[in-house]
Amino acid sequence: MPLPDLRLDDVLLGGSPRPEPLLRWLLAASPEAPAGGEPHRTAQLRYLLGALAERGLTGPLAEAWNHASAIRLLAETGLPDRTTLMGEGFLRLADHLIPRLDPEGDLYALLDRLDLKEADAAWIESLPEDLRAAWGRILAPPQETWVHAACLLSHRAAAVGLSRDLLALSPEGSDADSPFFHLTRAVQEAADRPLDASAHAAWEACRTACVATLARAHASLEARGVSTDLVFRLELLEAQLARIDQLLDFAGARGDGTALAAELVRGSASQHGLRFLLRTVVKRLARKVVEHTGETGEHYIARDRAEWWAMGRSAAGGGLVTSLTALLKAAFTALPLAPLLAGLALSANYAISFCAMQLMGFSLASKQPAMTAAALARALEEGDDQAREIELVAAITRTQVIATLGNVLATTPAALGIVALWAWATGHGPLGTESALHGLHGTHPFHGWTLVYAAMTGVLLWLSSLAAGWTANWSAYRCLPEALAQNHRLQGWLGQAGAAALGRFIHRHLAGFAGYSALGGLLVFVPMAFAFAGIHLEVRHVTLQAASLALASASLWLKGILAWREVLWGLLGIALIGVMNFAFSFALALWTALRARDLSGRAGRRLGIGLLKAFNRQPGRFLGAPPKTPAKAQPLVEEPH
Repeated sequence: MPLPDLRLDDVLLGGSPRPEPLLRWLLAASPEAPAGGEPHRTAQLRYLLGALAERGLTGPLAEAWNHASAIRLLAETGLPDRTTLMGEGFLRLADHLIPRLDPEGDLYALLDRLDLKEADAAWIESLPEDLRAAWGRILAPPQETWVHAACLLSHRAAAVGLSRDLLALSPEGSDADSPFFHLTRAVQEAADRPLDASAHAAWEACRTACVATLARAHASLEARGVSTDLVFRLELLEAQLARIDQLLDFAGARGDGTALAAELVRGSASQHGLRFLLRTVVKRLARKVVEHTGETGEHYIARDRAEWWAMGRSAAGGGLVTSLTALLKAAFTALPLAPLLAGLALSANYAISFCAMQLMGFSLASKQPAMTAAALARALEEGDDQAREIELVAAITRTQVIATLGNVLATTPAALGIVALWAWATGHGPLGTESALHGLHGTHPFHGWTLVYAAMTGVLLWLSSLAAGWTANWSAYRCLPEALAQNHRLQGWLGQAGAAALGRFIHRHLAGFAGYSALGGLLVFVPMAFAFAGIHLEVRHVTLQAASLALASASLWLKGILAWREVLWGLLGIALIGVMNFAFSFALALWTALRARDLSGRAGRRLGIGLLKAFNRQPGRFLGAPPKTPAKAQPLVEEPH
């Protein structure tokens, strides 16, 4: 392939080569190698080297490259500009949307403008040794540049490492005992004496101590709860320490220039991407949220018949409460309230009812799928015992079945009893004809969008489980139950035992209250938001819908206009609504858990094939009561202490 001759107008400006036109000219060539030859870009780089040497421009290019901004290039490229996740995310978003005026000759900004890719870094790593050596001699900065970049980065790392919330993760000892307190001195001594073995050993000891401190901080977060801001800073410190080590190696003539150049290119390629920024930090938070989601609520997986029947009784209690919730929903809907007041009233009705269930030890079937999905993901992560995984899924499904049946079979007669009492007291049913017909027709599975609404309700159930898990993570990170138990003001008001009891109450119920409150708001305000956009959306929650069907059918029967065929269709609709609620909330929760744990889809597909075979052989194992002999499995959720 013939190579174009360099145009001096593009290369020279006032007698000096211009790095940006040269780099753009070079990057225009493909980094891919043709069959039996070297990449076009490599050939072009070789041609450029000869052209510069022929014109005596290698020295001026080296001067232009060793701009004052070379320190910034080495110390900042590939590292976040801000020390908070929110600040860094906002900066990257602003850079995507709003142009920035870069300083003249700034090498850091130059790499950003070139829009480099991962393929460019891979190309640098593939360069032959002769080109690496030749260009290294031209572009390598002087020793003081490496030293200044390392010292600059050490000051920034020390400031982050000595922030109060990071120090609080290792409370033993004084602040001066932190290795970050001595970081700048160790780096300065290693930089001033790059060939002194003792100075380099002191830096290595300091770096090792800093890395150990970061490891302990990560372990503390895993035990307590994750803060995205803290995880962001811990990872920033790890990257800064690694870069300081590289810079000091170059100051002592020990570094690999090609490896650093490739790293700088990779860093520039990813530096302004929001997805790359959020991937690791949010995944850590998602993992803790998923773990805490599996610890909220009162539900357990039924491993034997005693637990299975206990789940049924608990669900029956939840069904009784739901019948009252459905009645109050109809009452609030009938009131001539403004949309905001009506929404607040309905949300409060749901949230108070759901939280009351938790306080009374009752169960709501829809709360279970997200918790059990997190437990299943944990089982998939722990090993390849497919038989145990299949038994776990069987326990999940049969527990979900008895929970749903307990809810529905209790709320239906309870709602009928409410109608009977209402009619005895007033002489008519609690619902008007229009409301009753809407409630009856709304459960028909094939009229309208009932099943789509049920699937969307499953999504809302999953979102509420995330709210519960996030709250549990926040409480654990803040050590909220312990803080309440030891608070002197609370101890003065409630006594020491009362404050401790409050801490235990918060530990046991806060996440559940948060999840149920979020669910109450989602069930009301998400359809209102869709309506504001001109899209009709309704909620189809299996237990609430069963209660509404009973209230509507009994009210219409009292009026003598009940169509029993519609009731039968409604009963089928209740069953399908329950399946859609469970399937979508479980699938989303399992997907979240698998992504948070870095598990591939292969494990899920392998389990799916095994489940189909097991269900075909013994469907009652998944739908009926567990065997009389308890399964040998660990509880999925331990009762909070």
